[in-house]
Amino acid sequence: MTLEREELRDDWTVTIAGDALPAGAPDGIAGRTIPATVPGQVHTDLQREGLLADPAFDRNEDAGKWVGRADWSYQRTVDVDPRGFERVDLVCDGLDTVAELSLDGVVVGTTRNMHRRYRFDARDSTGGLGRGSKTLEILFESPYREAGRVAAKAGSMPGPYDEPFPYVRKMASNFGWDWGLTAVTSGPWRPVAIERWSTARLRDVRPLVDVEAGEGVLDAHITVERSGMNDLDQDGEDDDLVLVVTVSGHDTKQRSRAQLTPKDDETVVTVRVPEVQRWWPRGYGAQDLYDVVVELQTVDGEVLDRQTSRTGFRSTRIDTTADRIGKPFDIHVNGTLIDVRGVNWIPDDVIVSRVSRAGVTSRLSAAVDLNANLVRVWGGGVYESNDFYEVCDELGLLVWQDFLFACSAYPEVEPIRSEVIAEARDNVARLARHPSLVLWNGNNENIWLHDVDGWGDELGDRGWGLDYYLDLLPTIVDAVDPSRFYTVASPWSGSESLFANDVDHETHHSWDVWNRLSDDHYRDSVPRFVSEFGWQAPPAWRTLRDAVTDEPMRVDSPGVVHHQKAADGMAKLARGLEPRFGSVDDADLDRWHYLTQLQQTRAIATGVEHWRTHWPRNTGVVVWQLNDLWPVSSWSAIDSAGRLKPLAHELRRLYDDVLLTIRPVTSFSATVERTGGADHPASSASGTETADLGDLADTLSLGVSPGAFGNAPIEVAVRSTRAGHDSVVRVRRITLEGAVLAEVTLPVHLSGAGVAVVALPESVGVVDDPTNELVVADMDWRRAVWTPAPDKDLRWTPARYRTETTPVTDESGTVIGVDLVVEAETLVRDLLVQPDRIAENGAVDRGFMTLLPGERVPFRVLGVTPEDVGALTGAPVLWSLDRALGR
Repeated sequence: MTLEREELRDDWTVTIAGDALPAGAPDGIAGRTIPATVPGQVHTDLQREGLLADPAFDRNEDAGKWVGRADWSYQRTVDVDPRGFERVDLVCDGLDTVAELSLDGVVVGTTRNMHRRYRFDARDSTGGLGRGSKTLEILFESPYREAGRVAAKAGSMPGPYDEPFPYVRKMASNFGWDWGLTAVTSGPWRPVAIERWSTARLRDVRPLVDVEAGEGVLDAHITVERSGMNDLDQDGEDDDLVLVVTVSGHDTKQRSRAQLTPKDDETVVTVRVPEVQRWWPRGYGAQDLYDVVVELQTVDGEVLDRQTSRTGFRSTRIDTTADRIGKPFDIHVNGTLIDVRGVNWIPDDVIVSRVSRAGVTSRLSAAVDLNANLVRVWGGGVYESNDFYEVCDELGLLVWQDFLFACSAYPEVEPIRSEVIAEARDNVARLARHPSLVLWNGNNENIWLHDVDGWGDELGDRGWGLDYYLDLLPTIVDAVDPSRFYTVASPWSGSESLFANDVDHETHHSWDVWNRLSDDHYRDSVPRFVSEFGWQAPPAWRTLRDAVTDEPMRVDSPGVVHHQKAADGMAKLARGLEPRFGSVDDADLDRWHYLTQLQQTRAIATGVEHWRTHWPRNTGVVVWQLNDLWPVSSWSAIDSAGRLKPLAHELRRLYDDVLLTIRPVTSFSATVERTGGADHPASSASGTETADLGDLADTLSLGVSPGAFGNAPIEVAVRSTRAGHDSVVRVRRITLEGAVLAEVTLPVHLSGAGVAVVALPESVGVVDDPTNELVVADMDWRRAVWTPAPDKDLRWTPARYRTETTPVTDESGTVIGVDLVVEAETLVRDLLVQPDRIAENGAVDRGFMTLLPGERVPFRVLGVTPEDVGALTGAPVLWSLDRALGR
């Protein structure tokens, strides 16, 4: 009989356990039986019953911290009758975190790891099968208690926060982060099921793919588990088993089979697919997927178990071979070097069981819309759901997957070490079938922080995780999924002998900018691959207003400050504004909100434009971060309500296949036009400058050339990702009143993917009056603007423009928004539409826009009505920079 699975989703209850209630627990909770949602975590059940205020609202977070200090008992009745099967298993896809499971009071298993799957034999304590209905209890102990036991054994582990997340294998960011609230969860966060089976089942299926000479190769690594109770043949031996693997799709079906003798529990079944359709990252080709069916059969053809999945055929390679500069970090797919434009991903909700496939699809689709092609799953969260990786497969988003170690020393003592082994093996095996997954990373920042923060003084000779990263984890990846690349850390320079965050070697995190330095310092170097960098801004206006009820709401009001978790975060926002925009009064929240959004986009643009136009010295940028898990001032492009911040619209420009930028002429300005490996000589002074990678090693040096601002010369750089580009760039030097002082039109030619640097004549490449001039470059529909002095020092004149609106209707004729057209009468700098300020569902398709006199720009504004037009076209819903600066 084929294995049967019955998910236990209904009829659960949860009660607080233990005699002593934690401080802060509400009256009347002791002994109260609460309906529970499974999969779920206890916070959502308590909120639904009015026993817990939403911790993300106002300053409720502190009042809800008692939940993580309590023990919780989940119960329901389960039918463990075998129904003719030989085995009955209790299967738990995820338990958060320290739990004891019992049937009618008989303990059947214990857990201490949120990041693993579990399977327990539901037979009773006498060894026979249980019969009929039993009471299943899952008793969750407070994670703090488990962490305390491990901490007492392991000793102190240095890290950034006064919370014990390193001592328990649980989502670290449940304990708070510099963008997250503290909500320490418990509960069956992934499905719980009863599985009945006989003879044998598929224990582990790992379909690993490659492409060889145009032929797809799928090696299905398969392990089976035998029931130990099946009928014996006439010689008293177990029967043979048969494995059948079928790959189908794109007008082909290929099948292979293998036979397992009773002495064998594992094998590899290889299926070859001629003329296979390859899977590509988005922007490089189609995301062709094939169906994979693995069946476990008896020799008579009876199906005992079946697993179905989808995969794609592609080859991957990450090149870190030393060159004349240092060590690159080049991601190749199907032999093509990928220009990585990535986003970092954190859990999409602090109550991670609430994250749905629809929500994941929405966020990842937004990333694709922003032209991202890689998502890095950060190490302080979770190994995401199967839904997450399936959506990445479908969308063509490459996945960089961290192992779950972040920003701290981690104990190497038992029971943590054994849990790490089991967790790593489980998740490497689970995710092996996904073509999107290209990289496993040992940890986030731990080696770097160990060195720069002096952890060794506190740790002495105690283990702190290094053995995991250098030995244990790469050994597991090599054994379970040798098709994937493993890197020790992010950042990592490829060797213990090198500083982990060296810009010339492999991966780099750029955090001196934002924490200590202004964003122009992104131009100080060209890291080989930037896997983290970012700049903060508050969430969208509506998201902040819905989460904070302070009246009046000021920059320094308690709720606004509470929704900022970065150390010295509000002061860093202020210090970030000061060089470019000046100071903002705490009472002027409208101005602060506009300018912090603008500063975030300007800062990220500075970094991305600089690094992407120094290809191939830099082959990837991964911005911190795509999403948020609560309404907070953070580095995200999309806030927790799903609203796009202006940064998101800017990323769409920055991550486009063709990027146009104006930059100061610096010692980094030598660059590369790469077409099939050929080198191209430099052209004339007003054309395209190129050089090969060897030249880069000789000509690039650290630091921005003196006088990078003000009257310093500038140039145009054009990055083309996948193909050549022939166009012209129109460059104008204009006054702030909009008068054109000088204009040139120059050719842009790239015979293949690469970078063209267009030298500018002095008439447009050097300004006369930095306080009253801008330089604007236009190519095709793309625009780049150069501000030669800080905006606060420019002599802005009031922007004048006209607006027109036209209703937008759906197929039924219902009005769903308006098309807003703005026509500039003067120079209009950084015009922003914020429709969420007047309508809960208000959204716009553009961010900051700069218009010259006579130009028109359309905004598609959804979620508003014609009655909203008056408010839509007035301040501060429609605002420009001169207004925000009070000019």
